[in-house]
Amino acid sequence: GGWQPGPGRGTGGAAEPPPIVVRPSHVLRRHQAITVIRIYNEAFPPPQRIGDSALLGLVPGGPAELGGWAFHLAEHPHEIVGFAAGLHVSHLRLAYVAYLAVAGTWRGHGAGTALLESLIKHWVESSPGPPHWIFLEVERPELARDPAERALRERRIHFYARHAFQRREADFQAPPLGPELPIVPYWVLMLPLAEPDLRPATIRTALAD
Repeated sequence: GGWQPGPGRGTGGAAEPPPIVVRPSHVLRRHQAITVIRIYNEAFPPPQRIGDSALLGLVPGGPAELGGWAFHLAEHPHEIVGFAAGLHVSHLRLAYVAYLAVAGTWRGHGAGTALLESLIKHWVESSPGPPHWIFLEVERPELARDPAERALRERRIHFYARHAFQRREADFQAPPLGPELPIVPYWVLMLPLAEPDLRPATIRTALAD
């Protein structure tokens, strides 16, 4: 089945902690940029990083237009706890989740789900032309360097599977993101939204774009 928003959070009494709030971001203040870069560098190894300035360059700078980048921040009162960045390739009717990261101390508290659902909702409500499908890349568990790393990769895959992402049989290797950085082999996970065309040729075109 396709994506459905997750269940809403409870509205208990005064003792309930403030919720994590996710919002699109068009400008990052200096302290916000520093926090985003710290979370980014903690969450992704060097072969998967595009560099700090390139990451900040994904912030749209104004209301995200159809066919462009979206950058969402997850915030708890007075601090940024995570971010997500993605691209809507409008002429192919697809969207791509490029980065989703949560600060280590906030993992398991719903920030990742809130970020993913916010990004998907943003694309689903795009008019005209919401994407027919959404895709992302995950590290292949069988290529992990040790059992702990494999377990971490499997948890990530399980997280996306809970949100209806499906693994596609696509042999994909990301090109190096910088000098002397290796090629990274990935699995491709896809979320069908509206009668998507999932033929191999279409997937190859989407990955190339």
